[in-house]
Order: sequence, then C-alpha cells, then structure tokens
Amino acid sequence: MTIFVILALALGAAADEYAESKGFCNDKNPSCASWARNGECTGENSEMLSTLCPLSCGTCELECSDKHEACAAWTKEGHCQSNPVYMIKECPTSCGICTPTCKDLHADCPGWTTAGACGENPGFMLKNCPVACGVCKDDCKDTHTDCPGWAMGGQCHENPGFVLKSCPSSCEICGAAHCADSNVTQCEIWGAEQCVTNPGAMLRDCPKTCGICASVCYDKEDACPDWASKGECEENPASMLSLCPQSCGVCRELEKFKGEIKDEV
Repeated sequence: MTIFVILALALGAAADEYAESKGFCNDKNPSCASWARNGECTGENSEMLSTLCPLSCGTCELECSDKHEACAAWTKEGHCQSNPVYMIKECPTSCGICTPTCKDLHADCPGWTTAGACGENPGFMLKNCPVACGVCKDDCKDTHTDCPGWAMGGQCHENPGFVLKSCPSSCEICGAAHCADSNVTQCEIWGAEQCVTNPGAMLRDCPKTCGICASVCYDKEDACPDWASKGECEENPASMLSLCPQSCGVCRELEKFKGEIKDEV
C-alpha cells in the first residue's frame, strides 16, 4: 500500500469536527506598551506601529484570525503591501500579524515526512503534518492580553514564575532566536522540576524544557510576500508552502482546520 493511499485513508478516517483555530497577536518590540501609552499609535508613526505593536496599538486582539475567506488570495496579490491599513486588520494571519498555533494531526507524520511525502504530496501533508513538514516551528508567544503592560511594569523580574511563562515574547525570553534551550544538555540535567523552583533562571535559559515554546505558523523569509505575488507558491510548492506558509495561504488553512486524525488507518 503506497503512502498516498494511506494518507487518503487517514483523511477519510478523521471524524472530528472542524472549528476555527485562533492564533496569537503579539507586539514585536518590548517598548510597545510605553509607546502606546504615550499616544504614538495615533501619531505620525501610526502606520509603522500598527505592524510593530499590533496588540498595544489595537491592530488585532491577542487571539486573532483572518476575517475574510479571500484573505489568502488578496495576500498573494500583494495587498498586504499595497493596502496595509485595511489588510493587517482584516487579514492579520495572512499578512503575518497573527501566528496560528498548530500541531501534527497524525502519529505517523514523522514517518511520512522521512518518506518524502511533504514534497510529493504538499496539499495534504502541510495541512495535516505542519510541524513535521517544517511549516510550524517553536517560538515565544504571549498568552495573556496584559503582557506588554506587565513587562513594562517590571513583572518579568518581580514575578517570574507566572509572567515569564505567560509572557515570553514581552519578556524577551527568545531574544533574536526562536524558542530553544540555550544549553540542551544542561537543561536536561537540571530537569523540568527546576522550572518551578528556580523560574527566574530556568524559564530564560531553558524555555523548551520548561514548556514555554508554542508551535506557530509563520513565514521564514522576509522575501516571501514578493515571491508569493510572483506565483512561486504555485510554481514551486514543495519548498514555498513550508518556507512561506503565511504568504502562500497555508497558515490561513491551518487556522480553519482543527481536528485529530486517528492513529489507526
């Protein structure tokens, strides 16, 4: 039995409901809360801050999603760049403001990926095995609306056990990198119990071990919108759909699909 027959059977075996899956809208600079409080969101830099500080400036709420079915198509046509004032509010996922959370929906996803299914059958695999296929990767994402304000008020240091766990983006846990332990071996030695007894150090040095990381969907290259507008998503899907999932509409599809495929096929 070929892998593609197995994939088709797996899809047919999925009996769970379809429901909307929300993503996270986070500020991209720790100073956003301060700028918003000082009125910068409506000042001369308002257009820039609407993208840089989408949560503090009200571009989108913490839990967010595209508001129109046509968002993915509009994004491929370049409207996030040509009409940003409208698009980033109405299509935050497709325009890269909102990052949907995701997970693999089948226990066999790693094996299918090793067999080359991500490239040979991207339409099914990237939607049902987004983590195994590299569409979604670990990142630091705030999970509470008040995170920018808490960070500005010093709570990342005063109350690390709760705030670092809830606000890894605002507290700059990841820094310039995506969510990963700074020393994998040492973090394993310390163990997850240290995340509770010594949160100030552990949550910063070992975010992966401490469960801070969220698997989210986002473009991996700044040039993705341009490539998508030139038709690369359709001409070169094997690499583009995993490298540029937001610009190619994959994140939008993950946002709409939430279910769990059975282990048995």
